[in-house]
Amino acid sequence: MDADGSRQTQIKPLNGGGPYFTHEGKLIFHSAFNTTSEDICIANIDGSNMIKLTNNKATDLHPEVSADGKQIVFMSNRDGNFEIYVMNIDGSNQKRLTNNDVDDWDPSWSPDGAKILFQSEDKHGEKHIYKMNNDGSSVEKFIDNAFGAVWLKTHK
Repeated sequence: MDADGSRQTQIKPLNGGGPYFTHEGKLIFHSAFNTTSEDICIANIDGSNMIKLTNNKATDLHPEVSADGKQIVFMSNRDGNFEIYVMNIDGSNQKRLTNNDVDDWDPSWSPDGAKILFQSEDKHGEKHIYKMNNDGSSVEKFIDNAFGAVWLKTHK
């Protein structure tokens, strides 16, 4: 639908969640194909032409596209616990960015694509927001006792 509410159309039924709409008219989301895995997929805005970008027995969730539209950051438990990963928009070059003994959740790109925010726990089970470079380096605690942070993105 348009911003004013006109031209409403129903998206072809897709099984999943966490939708992210790209500037190119694509829909990135995590799908639920069965009870043992969820994959990151891309489809046309009407739900047609769905392509799986990840394909494993893990749970891949919370995809978000970088501002330049070239990469997707997401969370996955493919290596045991949930960690933050990044991949190219076509699903290639999947790379793990975090590596620790606790779950890392809800990654979010900075508006310029240089940083990623995510939620994690410390050894006492307290949740905090962390910030890192887009290559996984320079991880630092950003907000104490918080969760669910996202960068504010504005479009010109």
